[in-house]
Amino acid sequence: MIKLICSDVDGTLLNKQREIDPVTRQILSSLRGKMEIVLASSRMPKALYHLQKDLSIESAPLICYNGALVLKNGDAFSDDNILYSSAIAEGDVKAVAALAREQDIHASIFYNDTWISLKNDSWTEREITNTKAKPDIIFHNSRDEEMYSYIHKAHKIMLMGEPDKLDIIQNELALKLKACFCRTKTTYLEITPGSTNKSKALLLLLKSLERFNDIKPENIMAFGDNHNDLELLQTVKYGIAVGNAVQEIKDIAYAVAKSNVEHGVANYLKEFLEA
Repeated sequence: MIKLICSDVDGTLLNKQREIDPVTRQILSSLRGKMEIVLASSRMPKALYHLQKDLSIESAPLICYNGALVLKNGDAFSDDNILYSSAIAEGDVKAVAALAREQDIHASIFYNDTWISLKNDSWTEREITNTKAKPDIIFHNSRDEEMYSYIHKAHKIMLMGEPDKLDIIQNELALKLKACFCRTKTTYLEITPGSTNKSKALLLLLKSLERFNDIKPENIMAFGDNHNDLELLQTVKYGIAVGNAVQEIKDIAYAVAKSNVEHGVANYLKEFLEA
């Protein structure tokens, strides 16, 4: 019996416009009260709140930054709402920023519900458009020395730019930094704490929230499309890859649904539950 649905967001639940389409909204809305719905994403909290509101699941917990930050619900951000937090140390964050500066790569730093963009460029604008969230601080030039005084620990560092330059940075950091590196696109490199993933975050929710205590991995269906969803789909009984997922995710999935632009999550849920 399915008691909880856990879904990745970008490339999985959302369409090309980075929105929840009417078909998906209708199917998921019909399941409210029957099962729990949890969003698990690399996004920051304020880039997920509007999606929870769209689905009327504001009271549901949130898995942010690929599991580096877990919130009890989608209310306004506060320290009291944090169930779990693991961050990259300040010194390591500054080292990554320096490498990005050296390679002329865009760097954005996220901690709690704060976004610091170290460069005001097309990458910043693209991320604003994609997530409907805005940076709290924007530096107009990554050469500005003042930016280092604003850099502290981070739940996620996002680097965006030329693939070859990102390869150089990733290869260098992999030797020095205990972290998770995820290339969600060839032009995107997301860095999160090495001790975290979406699976660990979900298992923490099952243990920590009273209303989740009777839910086991065999009662969970999870959806994903990229490498940062691997552990999550392996942990639950019903790990579903959407049709546009990378091959590694399809290979370990319980089943492969249609793509995100074909309402893959909604259609698979509808067919599975009807069957």
